[in-house]
Formats: sequence, C-alpha cells, structure tokens
Amino acid sequence: MSIKTKRWICFSLFLLTCGTAFATLFLGSVALDRKTVLDCLRAFVIGGEVENRNLYNLITAVRLPRVCLTLLAGAVLSVVGILMQTLTGNALAEPYVLGVSSGASAGAAGAIVLHWFSFLPSGRVVFSAFLGSFLAIASVVALQGRSTSPIRLVLTGMGVSAFFQAATTLIIYSSRNEAQARSAQYWLTGSFSGSNWSDVALAAAALIVLLAVCRCVEKELDLLLLGRDAAAQAGMNVRAMQLILILFSALAVSAIVSVSGLVGFVGLIVPHVMRRVVDTAHRYLILSSALAGGCFLTLADTVARTAFSPQEVPIGVMTAFIGAPAFILMIRRMYHENRD
Repeated sequence: MSIKTKRWICFSLFLLTCGTAFATLFLGSVALDRKTVLDCLRAFVIGGEVENRNLYNLITAVRLPRVCLTLLAGAVLSVVGILMQTLTGNALAEPYVLGVSSGASAGAAGAIVLHWFSFLPSGRVVFSAFLGSFLAIASVVALQGRSTSPIRLVLTGMGVSAFFQAATTLIIYSSRNEAQARSAQYWLTGSFSGSNWSDVALAAAALIVLLAVCRCVEKELDLLLLGRDAAAQAGMNVRAMQLILILFSALAVSAIVSVSGLVGFVGLIVPHVMRRVVDTAHRYLILSSALAGGCFLTLADTVARTAFSPQEVPIGVMTAFIGAPAFILMIRRMYHENRD
C-alpha cells in the first residue's frame, strides 16, 4: 500500500471521528436540535450569552467532556494494544495483559469499600486506582528481571493479574454495605458517566506522551516485528526497549482506567482491523488505530447511554457485546486463511 493511500485513510478516519463526536452531542436522554448545540458550542469557545443556561451546562459540562474522554480513552487503549502485541509477539495481547487493569481494580475497590485515602478531598478512587495499577506493573517489571522473553513477560503479567483479581474479590466480598459493593462492581465494568474536564486533561496528557514515545521509537517497533533475535542482531537493546514500552504503556493505561474503569476489547479488536487496512508499519498504523479506537469507543458509549435511557449500560458490557462477535469473526477468517 502506498504512503498516499495510507494518508488518505488516516484523513478519512479523522473526518469520521470528528463527525461521530459531533453527532453524539445531539443524543441522550434529552434530545437537542442542531441550532441549540451549535449556539452552546459557539458560546463555549468564543464566549457570549445563550438562551438556555441549563442546556448549555448539559452540553459543555456533561456531554462534551464525556465525548472528549471517550475519544481519548479509545485512542490510548488502541495504541497500547498495538504496543503490547508488538512487544510480546502475540496477536491476542491487549492493554491489560500485564495486570494494569487488575491493579487498578484492587485500588478502586479499596477506595470505595475500605475508604482508602479518605483524607483526600476528592478523587480518592482515581488516585487509588492509579496507584494500584502502577504497583501491578512495578511488580511485573521486578519479577521479569533481566529477561527479555515475551513469554515470561506475559506469564508474569498473568500471575500478577490473578493476584490482584483475587484481592479485588476479597475486598468486595468483605463489604457489608450493599451500595458500596454495587458501586465497586459497576466501576469494574467501566463507565464514562460523571466525566469532567480534569479527567479529559489527564487522558489527553497520557495520549500526547504515548504518541510522542511511539514517534521516537517507531523504527524500533518495526524492527521488533522481525523478532527479538533479529532486533538484537541489528543493534537494538531489546531489554531497554521493553522497559520503555512497558512503563509508558502502563502509565497511559493507568490514567485511562483510573477515570473510566475497565473497558475491554477496544485495544484488542481495533489493532487487528487496522493492521488489515493500513499494513503493519507503525507510523500510520498507530495514527489510524488511535483515530479508529476513539471513534469506536465513542459510538459504543453513545449506544450504552441511549439504548435504555434513562438507564445506562456499563461501557465494558457494550464493548464486549460489539467486540466479541467481531473478534470471533476475525479468528475464523484468520484460521481459514492459514488453512488455505
């Protein structure tokens, strides 16, 4: 595929993502017309008065930050999915393969049920989830030692993940407050309700740093596709590259999980699809996957909050409903291609 074609694909995805984000502002428990949305956005950007202050607050303080957060979260999860698949050489790897999600779950459950960090005026669940995910990835790095084996890395991540999953279950089981236990369980299935601009800022910072790192090491990522041994023979410090990718990926995912809970399948499905559309070279693969991931998660969240309005379906449930059939279909096609 030519570079010109890849650029057109990325540009088309950009337009599709922007259009999707704009369209979702109209949808919700309160339907809005085009004039109202445009007037509120104009007032938000350049200032001025609006006819209905309540609708202005609905758009600028509720829907707009939520849409921005879903775009950023989908982009981060998709890019990290690519990095994990490249790093481990495993097509089934996804952003949570190293136990980041399990650590965040344990931290969030501890804050909700056991009131960890209750001295903080606000954001104790986010802080505790971030700390838990960071502890999980630090454990993986420490247990991995100097080994560069992707198999050992994945197995270590599975072990750490199992430990933190058990800790999460124990924390929830120990709760005598049904509302707290239900809140913890709801967080584990993911939700973008209650999104605010501070969450958007954290996710934006995570994505910017992640994309900057990917831009700096895109040649090394392409080299890793040839295999660990080939990369080492070409002069790459495979161990150092592993640490860089693991740490920055973990930090980015930790930031997303801490503000949205667990959102599955995005970082698994989107990279597979975009590899077939854009090829495996990482420059355009990462950009297109970030755009497609943001678009996919925004659409999934829109369905989650409108399908059973005024009730809201957890976003993790919705992405599983959409992603699982797509994943099974991809596996079937890959199997038939390999057999042929």
